[in-house]
Amino acid sequence: MTFSILILVVLFAIGIPIYTAFALGGLSILLLVVGVPLNQLASMFFENMNSFVLLAAPLFILAGNIMFYGGLGKPMVEFLYRATARLPGGVGVATVIACTFTGALTGSTIATMAAVGLIMYPAMVGGQYDKGFSGGIICAASNLGNLIPPSLAFIIFGYLTDTSVAGLFMAGVIPGLVLALLLSITAMIIAKKRKFPLTDNHNRGECKKQFFQALPAFIMPVIILGGIYGGIFTPTEAAAVACIYGIFVGVFIFRKMNWRTFWTCLTETTKLIGIVLMLIAGAMFLGKAFTLLGFPQAISKWVIEAKLGSHGFLILLVVLFALLGCVMEGLTIMFVTLPLIFPAASALQIDPMHLGVVFCVSVLMAGMTPPVSIFVYATAGMFKIEIEELTKGILPFLTITFLTLVILTFIPGLSTFLPKLMR
Repeated sequence: MTFSILILVVLFAIGIPIYTAFALGGLSILLLVVGVPLNQLASMFFENMNSFVLLAAPLFILAGNIMFYGGLGKPMVEFLYRATARLPGGVGVATVIACTFTGALTGSTIATMAAVGLIMYPAMVGGQYDKGFSGGIICAASNLGNLIPPSLAFIIFGYLTDTSVAGLFMAGVIPGLVLALLLSITAMIIAKKRKFPLTDNHNRGECKKQFFQALPAFIMPVIILGGIYGGIFTPTEAAAVACIYGIFVGVFIFRKMNWRTFWTCLTETTKLIGIVLMLIAGAMFLGKAFTLLGFPQAISKWVIEAKLGSHGFLILLVVLFALLGCVMEGLTIMFVTLPLIFPAASALQIDPMHLGVVFCVSVLMAGMTPPVSIFVYATAGMFKIEIEELTKGILPFLTITFLTLVILTFIPGLSTFLPKLMR
């Protein structure tokens, strides 16, 4: 046992890819400690990966790429840019709103960052906003894709815990809107304090014209979420419908979707989902090993004996996630901790919808927590910003995200109200 754990620690320390460390660490425990026969590992892998729910992940990512390359996103972002021009920090507010809608189209942080940031970042810098603020709000708001349905984080949470993905999507609506509102208010306060100039870009006629151009993008979340909650199709079927809708609009309305563009969409989707699925596969072996060793049961017993209560347990999780976010990526934290934590949460009768929102906001927070964050480095690289300057720009929005997480922890009704209406 000690040898297997040591293998896992060494693999992490020498910088082996996280999915490889998970897989080798889990396999060494299963083979050497638990004694699982080698011929059972293949069937164990197939049974865990053969999931209809999990199929929604690549389809929603593909839908996001189709939206980006097919031209759906640009008119929406430009409309919001004009509509908020007269507000203090109006471009920053438009960025948050655009990321909220784009997150509802893609469920992908990187796709949201590209679709919104490539338009809004030049607009902010050109409007005399500093680079740190501009990059910081793009990074923070792009992460709303982890909370606004459809969300890749919710799909993975539902898959790992056998929780309704449709219910989790509904649970994320109010928290996502609350966080978007708080990020917008923060952007306005900072803009007013730093005296960023107002953008003279409001024209009622142009706004009206661009609204109609953006209408196909605004309709897409209604089709996806309305179909799910209306009982017309499952989340996985909704993802397929989103792809078909995106292709139709890209071909016949915006005329930017062709075979070459579609091939690019498939290529980008394969790159991202390949990483995610390798993480899931590696984490599956590690999670199975921990379960067979009795770790989840031991944690549940300790939590009950410690008499933490549901709030104390969730506070402990928030602190743990805040610390882990400094050295690990959000989805990695979810894969490592969720199989261990979920049984204890169930023992404390914490609503899975509430726990799912706390987990996913934690993933969002970890996604922009320095020094280890793919999204911080992606933002810095995409917009040519120094890491130190970007980190300073992110801190106010990171603080607001943490405060929102605390609020959601103590007010579970914000997460559970809408799912209860579905039952």
